[in-house]
Amino acid sequence: MSAVQVVDRGAREIVVFLSGDVSGEPADTLHAAVDEVSRLEQLNALDHVVVDMHRVTELGDAGVAFLRELSRRGRTAGYEVSFAAMSGPAHRAVEAAGWRFAEHSPLLDDRT
Repeated sequence: MSAVQVVDRGAREIVVFLSGDVSGEPADTLHAAVDEVSRLEQLNALDHVVVDMHRVTELGDAGVAFLRELSRRGRTAGYEVSFAAMSGPAHRAVEAAGWRFAEHSPLLDDRT
C-alpha cells in the first residue's frame, strides 16, 4: 500500500510525503498531488517544495514520473523541488532515473 500526502506548513514550506510502494500508484492520485502543490505554492507565494521519501519501500515508474512532473512544474512556475530523507529504494530509483547527488565534505581549517 502506498500514500502521497501534501502538507502545507504555512509560511514555511510545503512537504510532500511519499510512503510505501509507489510503483503502481494510480496516475490520477499523483497528478492530483502535483496540482495541489501548485495550488498551494501560488496561494502561499513560496518557492520551495520538499519531497520526503523516508518511508518509501518501492519507487517504480509511476513514482519517478510523479517526481519528474513535480520538478517540471516547479521549473515552469518558479519553485524549487528537493528530495529529503530518501530511503534506500527511493534513492536507487531516483539515481537510476538520472538524478545525481553528491555529498560534499566540509572544508577543513588548515590553520590549526
